[in-house]
Amino acid sequence: MMRTKLLLDLIQCPQVPGYASEHIPWSGVGSYTDAMYRILLHRKWTDLPRHMIAGMTASVFQLVVDRRLTTESISAYNWMAENFVAADFIGITTGQHGGFSFEPTFPLYQKQALLDIKASIDRGVGAIVWHDQFVICAGYDDGEQVLFICESNGNKVIHLPYDSFGRNSTPYWYYQVLESHKSIDQWEVCKESLIQAVYKWETHDYMLPHHDYACGAAAYAAIADALESGTYETDQAAGVLRYYAKSRQDIASYVGGLGHLSDQMIHVIREYVLLSDLYTQIMEKVEDSAWDAKEQGHVQRVIHLIAKAGETEQCAIDAIKHGFPETIGNRFEDIGLR
Repeated sequence: MMRTKLLLDLIQCPQVPGYASEHIPWSGVGSYTDAMYRILLHRKWTDLPRHMIAGMTASVFQLVVDRRLTTESISAYNWMAENFVAADFIGITTGQHGGFSFEPTFPLYQKQALLDIKASIDRGVGAIVWHDQFVICAGYDDGEQVLFICESNGNKVIHLPYDSFGRNSTPYWYYQVLESHKSIDQWEVCKESLIQAVYKWETHDYMLPHHDYACGAAAYAAIADALESGTYETDQAAGVLRYYAKSRQDIASYVGGLGHLSDQMIHVIREYVLLSDLYTQIMEKVEDSAWDAKEQGHVQRVIHLIAKAGETEQCAIDAIKHGFPETIGNRFEDIGLR
C-alpha cells in the first residue's frame, strides 16, 4: 500500500527557551547531537538545554582531527559504537545500521533501512540519517519514492529519492531510529560522562588510522603541526576550530552545573571556563583576514593559543581524575568500559 507521512511539527524549529541561540553550530555542519536533540524535543523526551544533552551523552568531549584539518574531522569517529552509547546514556533505546555503499549487499541494506525509517516515522519519531552530515528524516512519500529530510538546525525540506539513500559524496551510509525512552538517574549519568571525558582524552579511536588522524590529547599537537607546515585549507581548518570552540563552550556550560558531584569540580569548572575563553581568542584570530592569507606571524599566534588550550584541557582532565579517583581506579585499563 502506498503511504505518505510528514512530521510537520518536527520540521518546524522547536520553540523552547535558549534553543535558537544554543543550537546554531559554529561549523555549519549538523552533528549527531544536533539531530538527536531535535528529535528528543519533538517527542518531549527531554526538557534539558542542548549543552546538557551534549554533555550527558559524552559526545561533547569528542576531539578528533585529521592531520590536514579538513571538515571530515568533525564526523570522524566510530558512529556505531559512540552513537549507541550516547543514546543509551540518556535512556534511549535505538536501532541502527551503517556500512559502505560500494559493498555488493548495499541494495539489501538500503531496502531494509527504508523500511525501518518509514516505520519509525509512522510511530511519530524522526530518524537520524547520514547525508554528508547528520540530518533528520521527517517523512516519506511512497508515490514519489522520496524521503523528506531536513538539516538539524533548519526547517528547509529536501527530497531524497529512495534510491539515493546511502549514496553520499563519501561511501559511508548510516541511520539510527530512536525506539523508546526510559527515566535515568541524571546525576549518575553526569558523573559517568566525566569519566568518559577522560577516556576520550586518553584513547585513540581504533577505527581511525594513526597516520591520518589524532584523537584526544594528541589532537592539539596535530593541529599545531598542520598549521606550522601549512598543509591545510584555511576555510576547512576554520570550520574545524569553530566546531571545537562551540563544543568547548558547551562543556563549560555543562560542567558549570555539576559542582555538587565532587569537591574537585571547582577546579574542573575553572579549567573548562579558561579553555572556552582560549577558544574564543582562537576564533577571533581565525576570523581575521590575516588567517585567510596565512600570514606567518598571525598563524604563530594561533599555534601559541592552541598549545595553551591543550595544556588547559589536560588540566581539566587531571582535575576530573582527582575528583573521581576510586571510580577511575577501579576500571584499571578500561576507563571507558568499551
